[in-house]
Amino acid sequence: MNKTNCILVFLLIISVVLSIFIGSVNIGDINNIQAFTIMLDVRLPRALMAILVGAALAMSGAVFQIILKNPMADSFTLGMANGAVLGAALTVVTIIPAVFAPVISIILGLLSLLLVLVIARKLDLTYRPETLIITGILLGAMLSGVLYIIILLFPEDTANIARYMFGSLGGADFTKVSVLLILTAVSFIILERYGHVLDLLKLGDIRAHALGVNVSVIRPALLITAAVPPLVAISYTGIIALVGIIIPQIILYIKPMAFRPLLKRSILLGGLYVLIIDTLGRTLIAPLQIPTGVMVMLSAVPLFIFLLYKRILVNPR
Repeated sequence: MNKTNCILVFLLIISVVLSIFIGSVNIGDINNIQAFTIMLDVRLPRALMAILVGAALAMSGAVFQIILKNPMADSFTLGMANGAVLGAALTVVTIIPAVFAPVISIILGLLSLLLVLVIARKLDLTYRPETLIITGILLGAMLSGVLYIIILLFPEDTANIARYMFGSLGGADFTKVSVLLILTAVSFIILERYGHVLDLLKLGDIRAHALGVNVSVIRPALLITAAVPPLVAISYTGIIALVGIIIPQIILYIKPMAFRPLLKRSILLGGLYVLIIDTLGRTLIAPLQIPTGVMVMLSAVPLFIFLLYKRILVNPR
């Protein structure tokens, strides 16, 4: 592990410790049993969930941007996040048990991605970045419209559905953390193993194929592998946008690198970013909590504009 990654790991550990002790309830004002319960059962799983959500989103964004040759590709801009949220919302208003929310979110999220790719292909055989992103945003808007209709039809469940729309880590527990940890770890192992293939895909399909890569098989396989963890994360937390775009592009702006080091650094920086943002969101105006998705948007948009200004999204160095 290089020096920068070691520093990020150290900052992650420090941030987790601070997030456990910081909150709307002052640990020093309550007895030890209550303090232990709050730190272990509420704040610790939330901190771990924040790290895993950030890691999953940043990891998938790095993969999508390489495979689709589009620096703005992530689960949000491709419509996958809206599909996943719609799937999770269906478990709120139907008889489908909530335990199946991740499965339904994965299915609808992948179907959304497939639909975006098919429509973009019909519109533009070259898969130009603007065509892909516009298609993804339009499909996401349509799915959001369906979600609004569900809210109108089931007003008694509005509060639960709204949590998915704004993105919140408030419902984190160790069961969700364990599921997301396993899926993210498996996805990371697979993607890391195929790191050299992803580097070849940067050269273009023709050259990658000439170098022995079965592009027609490996592309959808890696897309699905990278898509599952963030879709499950979204089914738990709701939409947390732009992390998958901002984190990989900031890393590449600072120092261009091959996929494997990019993957590891994206996971570490993405986890640290969401953890810090979530901690600020629940403490800035405590006891009120600003949803994590809102905090991410407020902080990510200036960074996004900066990257656009530097044209890193169009011509990465």
